[in-house]
Amino acid sequence: MTDWSELERLPADVSVQRTPRLVYAVRADLAAALSAAGFAAGSSARLPSSDLAGRNPLAEIVLGKQRFVVRRFAHGGLLRWLTGRRYWNPLRPFRELSLARRLSELGIRVPEVVAARARRSVVGTWKLELVSRRIEGSLDLGTLILRSASDALSRPTERACARALGVLVARLHEFEFVHADLTLRNVLVDATSLETSEPTLWLVDLDGSRFVHGLSMHDRVQNLSRLWRHVERMQRAGLVPRAARLCASFLQGYASSREARHQMLHRVQESYRRASGWHAAADVLERGVGARRSEPLP
Repeated sequence: MTDWSELERLPADVSVQRTPRLVYAVRADLAAALSAAGFAAGSSARLPSSDLAGRNPLAEIVLGKQRFVVRRFAHGGLLRWLTGRRYWNPLRPFRELSLARRLSELGIRVPEVVAARARRSVVGTWKLELVSRRIEGSLDLGTLILRSASDALSRPTERACARALGVLVARLHEFEFVHADLTLRNVLVDATSLETSEPTLWLVDLDGSRFVHGLSMHDRVQNLSRLWRHVERMQRAGLVPRAARLCASFLQGYASSREARHQMLHRVQESYRRASGWHAAADVLERGVGARRSEPLP
């Protein structure tokens, strides 16, 4: 059963409409403008495509000098071939809206979420969408590391970005927050900050992420193992030639002492080793059902 009371805990400046086939939440002061642009409660207007790309194509809404990105939720991995864009739980984009607001209040840079929508699909499933403010002049960290692979990015800048990511993840863990899909593609870098010693990072795609009361060392290790697997897959694909160096710089930002960095590295490597058989099987299955090999960032 869906706990619709969660909608009552959305930020006070967000208005909500709900019918048996639709749930729509929008920042009240932008409701009219978004509706006029084609994103309203019941609208099905075809929105312009964005020049940005995520796991799936993104749409874009322009309101004067403001630009917003529309993300249509889609499963990753094996599930994308089974359920595609259909979800059983309609609350996921609304939870992401709340998470984004809370993280922002804690001082974590996340794109502002201004609207969320769930529309009933077939057999009781839902299609989900989220509208967030576009972070201008940014690129994802995975793309940036590709530049490093081709020597288009200086080593000091590469190290600074990896170290900044370590600082960011350490802050998230201090706040007892776990990002469900902690990968380089879900971290944006402000391009204007690349020449500084502390690049500015933004965290994106909070779907499935959560605050965990009493976040344990096991939880932290599992979260970092997800990132480790992602970087390892990039390295196997020839996209990260110096993964060990990236890891060392990341840990410098994540932990203050050499001993703490060594212990965390050992825990993450051991966790990854124990799960490597499952990861390998999942990779084979995903390729076997037609996973697109053109997607370089797993």
